[in-house]
Amino acid sequence: MSIHCVQQSTCRDKKYSQRGFMSMVAMILLVVMIFMGRGLLAFLQQGAENSYSLRQKMRMRLVAESMAEKQWHLARTDEGRLQNLRENSMIPLDKGNDEGLDYTVFARSWGGEVYIIATAFCRETARDKLLEPHVMVKGVLGKEDGHYVWRGWAP
Repeated sequence: MSIHCVQQSTCRDKKYSQRGFMSMVAMILLVVMIFMGRGLLAFLQQGAENSYSLRQKMRMRLVAESMAEKQWHLARTDEGRLQNLRENSMIPLDKGNDEGLDYTVFARSWGGEVYIIATAFCRETARDKLLEPHVMVKGVLGKEDGHYVWRGWAP
């Protein structure tokens, strides 16, 4: 029993043409899934970086605000602390490290008011040491009846 050559090629073409089409569809789906996966990973990485940046800025702001308020309390109890401050001049009040963040605090007299300027720096990683992200806050003090009074935060 012999099969004619024409019939063999016809059967073979139908099988392989469908297999080739399915392989092509599977390859296209695979490429689409790979690109979607890469997009999802990039999205997650950007979200993690934004979260780290926001957390870092909040930590710096809290340290700077607490140091400014600490200096206000010290100035309220010790009047001689700001005695050397002249109009339009600046004096250092404190410098150190709190919760792993470096900070500096200055007092500046300007326009009849005293500004306590606190700056917190983040120097945790090599990138932070290079870029040195920081947050500066300014508290305003006024003198009433010989005592310093807190007037709020300056912009």
